[in-house]
Amino acid sequence: MLAELLTADTIQVVDNHDLSWEDAIALSAQPLLKQGKIEARYIDSMIDKVKNFGPFINIGDHVAMPHARPEDGVNEVGMALLKLTNDVNLLDDEKHPVNLFICLAAVDNDAHLRALASLTKLLSQKDVLQRLTSAQSVDELLAIINEGDEA
Repeated sequence: MLAELLTADTIQVVDNHDLSWEDAIALSAQPLLKQGKIEARYIDSMIDKVKNFGPFINIGDHVAMPHARPEDGVNEVGMALLKLTNDVNLLDDEKHPVNLFICLAAVDNDAHLRALASLTKLLSQKDVLQRLTSAQSVDELLAIINEGDEA
């Protein structure tokens, strides 16, 4: 399922300097916005959720999964991945450095859970996670995701 959602059109690798965590979340969602899978208000909602509930989107070592509720502006299920060359700290807290943002947009709990299950399977493998967080190109990220989807 991940290989269907994460494609060359939804993966970005960005050499970032002075990017805030809010900017990183917004940037991670841009492919979904461009494809019409989400509305602009979904991005605001994802950022507001972190401000209101803390760094709960920090789901692993250097990995965050920004998301919000379907009714906050999701038109179609989608996932986008942003790999940064430098960490950004969620809520400007050094305890939450992130360089891999996986933006999730789900229209319902069923789609949400299927996408999460595929992602969790991939991220639970320490070697795969390390390769993802150190990848330098879209092609490299795609290869890792496709390998994980086949496993």
